[in-house]
Amino acid sequence: MLSSDTASVRVGWIGLGTMGLEMARNLQRHRASTGQTPITVYNRTQSKCAAVVEHGAHTVTSPAQVADASDVVFLSLLNDQAVKSVVTEILDALTVSSAPLLIADTTTVHPDTTQWVLDQISQRQQQLRRPVKFCQTPVWGAPPAAKAAQLVFVVSAGDDNSALAAIAVPAFARTTLDCGGDSLKAARFKVLGNFMIGAIIESLGEAFAVAHETGVGRELYLDFVKEVLPVPPVLGYARKMVEENGDAAKTQVGFNVRGGMKDVSYAIDVAKSAGMTLPVAELAHEHLQWVLDNGDESWDWSSLAYALRKQ
Repeated sequence: MLSSDTASVRVGWIGLGTMGLEMARNLQRHRASTGQTPITVYNRTQSKCAAVVEHGAHTVTSPAQVADASDVVFLSLLNDQAVKSVVTEILDALTVSSAPLLIADTTTVHPDTTQWVLDQISQRQQQLRRPVKFCQTPVWGAPPAAKAAQLVFVVSAGDDNSALAAIAVPAFARTTLDCGGDSLKAARFKVLGNFMIGAIIESLGEAFAVAHETGVGRELYLDFVKEVLPVPPVLGYARKMVEENGDAAKTQVGFNVRGGMKDVSYAIDVAKSAGMTLPVAELAHEHLQWVLDNGDESWDWSSLAYALRKQ
Protein backbone atom coordinates (compact mmCIF):
# COMPACT_ATOMS: atom_id res chain seq x y z
CA MET A 1 0.00 0.00 0.00
CA LEU A 2 1.03 3.59 -0.54
CA SER A 3 1.98 5.44 2.61
CA SER A 4 -0.78 7.55 4.12
CA ASP A 5 1.93 10.20 4.49
CA THR A 6 1.74 11.29 0.85
CA ALA A 7 4.40 13.94 1.41
CA SER A 8 7.02 11.20 1.39
CA VAL A 9 5.50 9.12 -1.42
CA ARG A 10 7.78 9.08 -4.47
CA VAL A 11 5.63 10.16 -7.43
CA GLY A 12 6.45 9.67 -11.10
CA TRP A 13 4.76 11.04 -14.21
CA ILE A 14 4.98 9.73 -17.78
CA GLY A 15 3.41 11.72 -20.62
CA LEU A 16 3.29 15.47 -21.03
CA GLY A 17 0.71 16.05 -23.71
CA THR A 18 -1.98 18.71 -23.57
CA MET A 19 -3.54 17.29 -20.41
CA GLY A 20 -0.52 15.58 -18.89
CA LEU A 21 1.65 18.67 -18.90
CA GLU A 22 -0.87 20.75 -16.98
CA MET A 23 -1.56 17.96 -14.51
CA ALA A 24 2.12 17.23 -13.87
CA ARG A 25 3.01 20.91 -13.57
CA ASN A 26 0.21 21.52 -11.07
CA LEU A 27 1.18 18.42 -9.12
CA GLN A 28 4.81 19.54 -8.87
CA ARG A 29 3.84 23.09 -7.93
CA HIS A 30 1.60 21.79 -5.16
CA ARG A 31 4.20 19.39 -3.80
CA ALA A 32 6.88 22.07 -3.85
CA SER A 33 4.65 24.60 -2.08
CA THR A 34 3.73 22.10 0.65
CA GLY A 35 7.21 20.68 1.27
CA GLN A 36 6.60 17.29 -0.36
CA THR A 37 9.05 15.21 -2.37
CA PRO A 38 9.44 16.34 -6.01
CA ILE A 39 8.02 14.27 -8.83
CA THR A 40 10.08 12.46 -11.48
CA VAL A 41 8.96 13.07 -15.06
CA TYR A 42 9.53 11.54 -18.48
CA ASN A 43 8.23 12.48 -21.90
CA ARG A 44 9.19 11.12 -25.30
CA THR A 45 9.90 14.70 -26.41
CA GLN A 46 12.31 15.55 -23.62
CA SER A 47 12.13 19.33 -24.13
CA LYS A 48 8.58 19.32 -22.71
CA CYS A 49 9.94 18.25 -19.32
CA ALA A 50 11.45 21.71 -18.81
CA ALA A 51 8.03 23.21 -17.98
CA VAL A 52 7.79 20.88 -14.97
CA VAL A 53 11.47 20.81 -14.06
CA GLU A 54 11.46 24.58 -13.62
CA HIS A 55 9.13 24.03 -10.65
CA GLY A 56 11.49 21.50 -9.07
CA ALA A 57 10.72 18.17 -10.73
CA HIS A 58 13.43 15.69 -11.66
CA THR A 59 13.68 14.41 -15.21
CA VAL A 60 14.93 11.04 -16.49
CA THR A 61 15.40 9.50 -19.93
CA SER A 62 13.10 6.46 -19.87
CA PRO A 63 9.83 5.18 -18.39
CA ALA A 64 11.81 2.48 -16.59
CA GLN A 65 13.85 5.11 -14.78
CA VAL A 66 10.65 6.82 -13.65
CA ALA A 67 9.44 3.51 -12.21
CA ASP A 68 12.73 2.84 -10.44
CA ALA A 69 12.49 6.25 -8.74
CA SER A 70 8.80 6.03 -7.78
CA ASP A 71 6.23 4.40 -5.53
CA VAL A 72 3.39 5.48 -7.82
CA VAL A 73 3.67 6.35 -11.52
CA PHE A 74 0.91 8.28 -13.28
CA LEU A 75 0.48 7.74 -17.03
CA SER A 76 -1.07 10.36 -19.32
CA LEU A 77 -0.55 9.00 -22.81
CA LEU A 78 -1.85 9.45 -26.35
CA ASN A 79 -3.68 6.18 -26.88
CA ASP A 80 -4.06 2.51 -26.02
CA GLN A 81 -0.96 1.41 -27.89
CA ALA A 82 1.16 3.94 -26.01
CA VAL A 83 -0.15 2.59 -22.70
CA LYS A 84 0.70 -0.98 -23.69
CA SER A 85 4.17 0.07 -24.85
CA VAL A 86 5.03 2.04 -21.70
CA VAL A 87 3.71 -0.61 -19.33
CA THR A 88 5.67 -3.28 -21.19
CA GLU A 89 8.85 -1.19 -21.01
CA ILE A 90 8.39 -0.70 -17.28
CA LEU A 91 7.81 -4.41 -16.64
CA ASP A 92 10.72 -5.43 -18.86
CA ALA A 93 13.17 -3.15 -17.08
CA LEU A 94 12.28 -3.20 -13.38
CA THR A 95 15.79 -3.33 -11.99
CA VAL A 96 15.37 -2.08 -8.44
CA SER A 97 14.08 -4.44 -5.79
CA SER A 98 12.14 -2.16 -3.48
CA ALA A 99 8.68 -1.20 -2.28
CA PRO A 100 5.62 -2.10 -4.37
CA LEU A 101 4.94 -0.04 -7.49
CA LEU A 102 1.49 1.35 -8.31
CA ILE A 103 0.85 2.34 -11.94
CA ALA A 104 -2.09 4.76 -12.20
CA ASP A 105 -3.26 5.33 -15.78
CA THR A 106 -5.17 8.56 -16.48
CA THR A 107 -5.39 7.82 -20.22
CA THR A 108 -8.81 7.18 -21.76
CA VAL A 109 -8.50 3.61 -23.03
CA HIS A 110 -10.70 0.79 -24.24
CA PRO A 111 -11.62 -1.59 -21.37
CA ASP A 112 -9.91 -4.34 -23.36
CA THR A 113 -6.64 -2.44 -22.94
CA THR A 114 -7.17 -2.24 -19.20
CA GLN A 115 -7.76 -6.01 -19.13
CA TRP A 116 -4.62 -6.58 -21.22
CA VAL A 117 -2.49 -4.63 -18.74
CA LEU A 118 -4.00 -6.44 -15.76
CA ASP A 119 -3.33 -9.79 -17.45
CA GLN A 120 0.27 -8.87 -18.28
CA ILE A 121 1.01 -7.91 -14.69
CA SER A 122 -0.70 -11.00 -13.31
CA GLN A 123 1.20 -13.33 -15.65
CA ARG A 124 4.57 -11.72 -14.93
CA GLN A 125 4.21 -10.88 -11.25
CA GLN A 126 6.37 -13.72 -9.93
CA GLN A 127 9.23 -12.81 -12.28
CA LEU A 128 9.23 -9.12 -11.35
CA ARG A 129 11.66 -7.76 -8.79
CA ARG A 130 8.94 -5.57 -7.29
CA PRO A 131 5.27 -6.20 -6.64
CA VAL A 132 3.35 -4.21 -9.27
CA LYS A 133 -0.26 -3.04 -9.08
CA PHE A 134 -2.21 -1.29 -11.83
CA CYS A 135 -5.28 0.92 -11.60
CA GLN A 136 -7.27 2.94 -14.12
CA THR A 137 -7.56 6.54 -12.92
CA PRO A 138 -9.14 8.57 -15.75
CA VAL A 139 -10.04 12.23 -15.46
CA TRP A 140 -12.86 14.42 -16.74
CA GLY A 141 -12.26 18.00 -17.78
CA ALA A 142 -10.96 19.93 -20.78
CA PRO A 143 -7.46 21.45 -20.95
CA PRO A 144 -8.60 24.68 -19.22
CA ALA A 145 -9.87 22.58 -16.31
CA ALA A 146 -6.54 20.76 -16.19
CA LYS A 147 -4.70 24.08 -16.11
CA ALA A 148 -6.94 25.33 -13.29
CA ALA A 149 -6.60 22.05 -11.31
CA GLN A 150 -10.36 21.52 -11.57
CA LEU A 151 -10.45 17.99 -12.97
CA VAL A 152 -12.65 15.15 -11.73
CA PHE A 153 -10.35 12.24 -10.85
CA VAL A 154 -11.51 8.60 -10.81
CA VAL A 155 -9.78 6.16 -8.45
CA SER A 156 -9.85 2.36 -8.65
CA ALA A 157 -6.90 1.20 -6.53
CA GLY A 158 -8.83 -0.21 -3.60
CA ASP A 159 -6.92 0.34 -0.37
CA ASP A 160 -4.72 2.93 -2.12
CA ASN A 161 -7.63 5.15 -3.20
CA SER A 162 -7.35 7.52 -0.24
CA ALA A 163 -3.64 8.04 -0.86
CA LEU A 164 -4.21 8.63 -4.58
CA ALA A 165 -6.95 11.12 -3.76
CA ALA A 166 -4.64 12.95 -1.36
CA ILE A 167 -1.97 13.20 -4.06
CA ALA A 168 -4.39 14.46 -6.72
CA VAL A 169 -6.66 16.81 -4.72
CA PRO A 170 -6.15 19.76 -4.75
CA ALA A 171 -2.94 19.43 -6.78
CA PHE A 172 -4.58 18.76 -10.16
CA ALA A 173 -8.17 17.75 -9.37
CA ARG A 174 -11.07 19.24 -7.44
CA THR A 175 -12.71 15.94 -6.43
CA THR A 176 -12.58 12.17 -6.84
CA LEU A 177 -15.09 9.48 -7.84
CA ASP A 178 -14.44 6.06 -6.28
CA CYS A 179 -14.63 2.78 -8.24
CA GLY A 180 -13.30 0.71 -5.35
CA GLY A 181 -10.65 -1.69 -6.62
CA ASP A 182 -12.19 -2.34 -10.03
CA SER A 183 -10.10 -0.90 -12.86
CA LEU A 184 -12.36 -2.35 -15.54
CA LYS A 185 -15.28 -0.55 -13.94
CA ALA A 186 -13.27 2.68 -14.00
CA ALA A 187 -12.41 2.20 -17.69
CA ARG A 188 -16.06 1.59 -18.60
CA PHE A 189 -17.13 4.50 -16.37
CA LYS A 190 -14.84 6.87 -18.24
CA VAL A 191 -15.97 5.68 -21.66
CA LEU A 192 -19.64 6.06 -20.74
CA GLY A 193 -18.99 9.48 -19.24
CA ASN A 194 -17.38 10.59 -22.48
CA PHE A 195 -20.36 9.13 -24.36
CA MET A 196 -22.66 11.40 -22.35
CA ILE A 197 -20.59 14.43 -23.38
CA GLY A 198 -20.69 13.25 -27.00
CA ALA A 199 -24.47 12.76 -26.77
CA ILE A 200 -24.85 16.31 -25.47
CA ILE A 201 -22.79 17.61 -28.39
CA GLU A 202 -24.89 15.60 -30.85
CA SER A 203 -28.12 16.94 -29.34
CA LEU A 204 -26.82 20.51 -29.34
CA GLY A 205 -25.71 20.16 -32.95
CA GLU A 206 -29.12 18.92 -34.04
CA ALA A 207 -30.94 21.65 -32.10
CA PHE A 208 -28.75 24.47 -33.39
CA ALA A 209 -29.04 23.21 -36.98
CA VAL A 210 -32.84 23.15 -36.81
CA ALA A 211 -32.94 26.49 -34.95
CA HIS A 212 -30.93 28.04 -37.76
CA GLU A 213 -33.00 26.54 -40.59
CA THR A 214 -36.38 27.40 -39.02
CA GLY A 215 -35.57 31.03 -38.26
CA VAL A 216 -35.25 30.68 -34.48
CA GLY A 217 -31.57 31.45 -34.89
CA ARG A 218 -28.46 30.07 -33.26
CA GLU A 219 -27.93 33.17 -31.10
CA LEU A 220 -31.39 32.99 -29.54
CA TYR A 221 -31.05 29.27 -28.96
CA LEU A 222 -27.73 29.95 -27.22
CA ASP A 223 -29.62 32.28 -24.89
CA PHE A 224 -31.88 29.34 -24.01
CA VAL A 225 -28.84 27.20 -23.18
CA LYS A 226 -27.35 29.98 -21.05
CA GLU A 227 -30.52 30.36 -19.00
CA VAL A 228 -31.72 26.76 -18.74
CA LEU A 229 -28.58 24.60 -19.11
CA PRO A 230 -25.73 26.78 -17.80
CA VAL A 231 -23.40 23.83 -17.14
CA PRO A 232 -19.81 24.54 -18.24
CA PRO A 233 -19.41 21.69 -20.80
CA VAL A 234 -22.86 22.30 -22.31
CA LEU A 235 -22.39 26.04 -22.53
CA GLY A 236 -18.84 25.72 -23.83
CA TYR A 237 -19.79 23.46 -26.71
CA ALA A 238 -22.92 25.49 -27.47
CA ARG A 239 -20.84 28.64 -27.86
CA LYS A 240 -18.55 26.89 -30.33
CA MET A 241 -21.59 26.17 -32.48
CA VAL A 242 -22.56 29.86 -32.58
CA GLU A 243 -19.38 31.91 -32.45
CA GLU A 244 -17.49 32.75 -35.66
CA ASN A 245 -20.73 32.24 -37.62
CA GLY A 246 -20.99 28.69 -36.32
CA ASP A 247 -17.45 27.71 -37.25
CA ALA A 248 -15.62 28.25 -33.94
CA ALA A 249 -15.10 24.49 -33.61
CA LYS A 250 -12.59 24.75 -36.44
CA THR A 251 -10.29 26.98 -34.39
CA GLN A 252 -11.23 26.53 -30.71
CA VAL A 253 -10.03 22.97 -30.31
CA GLY A 254 -10.13 21.19 -26.97
CA PHE A 255 -10.65 17.60 -28.15
CA ASN A 256 -10.28 16.78 -31.82
CA VAL A 257 -12.47 14.83 -34.23
CA ARG A 258 -10.41 11.64 -34.27
CA GLY A 259 -10.27 11.58 -30.47
CA GLY A 260 -14.04 12.04 -30.33
CA MET A 261 -14.57 9.19 -32.78
CA LYS A 262 -12.35 6.94 -30.67
CA ASP A 263 -14.29 7.65 -27.49
CA VAL A 264 -17.68 7.26 -29.14
CA SER A 265 -16.65 3.95 -30.72
CA TYR A 266 -15.40 2.70 -27.33
CA ALA A 267 -18.80 3.51 -25.83
CA ILE A 268 -20.53 1.60 -28.63
CA ASP A 269 -18.28 -1.39 -27.85
CA VAL A 270 -19.05 -1.21 -24.12
CA ALA A 271 -22.77 -1.25 -24.89
CA LYS A 272 -22.33 -4.19 -27.28
CA SER A 273 -20.53 -6.14 -24.54
CA ALA A 274 -23.76 -5.89 -22.53
CA GLY A 275 -25.95 -6.83 -25.51
CA MET A 276 -27.15 -3.23 -25.88
CA THR A 277 -26.90 -0.35 -28.36
CA LEU A 278 -26.25 3.38 -28.08
CA PRO A 279 -28.15 4.93 -31.02
CA VAL A 280 -27.06 8.49 -30.17
CA ALA A 281 -23.42 7.37 -30.10
CA GLU A 282 -23.87 5.78 -33.52
CA LEU A 283 -25.30 9.03 -34.88
CA ALA A 284 -22.46 11.05 -33.39
CA HIS A 285 -19.93 8.64 -34.89
CA GLU A 286 -21.59 8.99 -38.31
CA HIS A 287 -21.45 12.79 -38.13
CA LEU A 288 -17.86 12.81 -36.92
CA GLN A 289 -16.97 10.51 -39.81
CA TRP A 290 -18.54 13.04 -42.18
CA VAL A 291 -16.34 15.78 -40.70
CA LEU A 292 -13.29 13.53 -41.06
CA ASP A 293 -14.15 12.87 -44.73
CA ASN A 294 -15.23 16.41 -45.66
CA GLY A 295 -13.52 18.69 -43.14
CA ASP A 296 -10.43 18.30 -40.98
CA GLU A 297 -9.54 15.84 -38.22
CA SER A 298 -7.86 18.66 -36.29
CA TRP A 299 -11.20 20.43 -35.68
CA ASP A 300 -12.89 20.17 -32.29
CA TRP A 301 -15.31 17.26 -32.03
CA SER A 302 -18.17 19.72 -31.59
CA SER A 303 -17.70 20.33 -35.32
CA LEU A 304 -20.16 17.46 -35.84
CA ALA A 305 -22.67 20.34 -35.78
CA TYR A 306 -21.00 21.48 -39.02
CA ALA A 307 -21.86 18.11 -40.54
CA LEU A 308 -25.50 18.53 -39.53
CA ARG A 309 -25.63 21.92 -41.26
CA LYS A 310 -23.93 20.75 -44.43
CA GLN A 311 -25.37 17.30 -45.00
